[in-house]
Order: sequence, then structure tokens, then C-alpha cells
Amino acid sequence: MSSSREKTGHEETGDEPSITERIEEDKRLARSLEGTYLFDGTRSQKNYPLNKMCMSLTKPENREAFAADEVAYCARFGLSEESLRLVRERDWIGMIRSGGNIYYVFKLAAIDHVSMQHVGAQQNSMTLEEFRAKLNAHKDQ
Repeated sequence: MSSSREKTGHEETGDEPSITERIEEDKRLARSLEGTYLFDGTRSQKNYPLNKMCMSLTKPENREAFAADEVAYCARFGLSEESLRLVRERDWIGMIRSGGNIYYVFKLAAIDHVSMQHVGAQQNSMTLEEFRAKLNAHKDQ
């Protein structure tokens, strides 16, 4: 029985890259894109309390508790002062830079009825209108 960690033959033949090689290439490419924050194992541990708090917002009773007292709710998860500031300011890109997972952070954005386009605009230092124009630019070509 062969291990999934064994070489696939690509190293000798040059045919097709192994899954490990493809993953490493994807990571390299993601890291090269300005404004992209690769959410990997290291980043997932960087701000675990923020991610855990945001993920808890999938439950209606937690959203109600958060809305009633954001500071107390965040304290339940052990957010740092910096993370609490990012949450209170709704600094979406700051949360992502600090180790937040975009899908978890978006649970918080949904409470405020903020779209993914709003988050994308902030991530790209654009107004919502500028960001939407950028997204639609391909239609004109």
C-alpha cells in the first residue's frame, strides 16, 4: 500500500505535479497577491478568540447577546484589546489581517447587514461604488 506522501513520479518525469506541489504553488500564488491573506494553520491560531466569537454568531441567541452588550460578549471569548477595538470599529480588513477568517468575520458583518462587497471595498481601500465598478469592469470588455 502506498502512502499519500510518497512521490507521484512527477519529480522524475515532469508530467503532473503532486497534490503537495499544487498546494504549495497555490500558497505561493496567494501570498504574492497584494491584499490577500492566506488563511492557513498558522493564521488560524493567530486570532482564535476572534474566530470563535464570530462563529458563535450563527445562533440567534448569541446574536441577541452580542447586540445587547458587545464588550461583554467579546470578553466571554477572551478577545484582546486590539481585537475588541477591531470589532467595535468594524474594521473588517483589520480583523482579517489579525488572523480572522473571512467566512467567520462575515458572520459579524451580517449582523450589521453589511454585504461581502462592503468588506471587499474596505479590503481594497475603495468606496463601495468604486469596488462595484471594479467587479463589473469585465462586462464592458
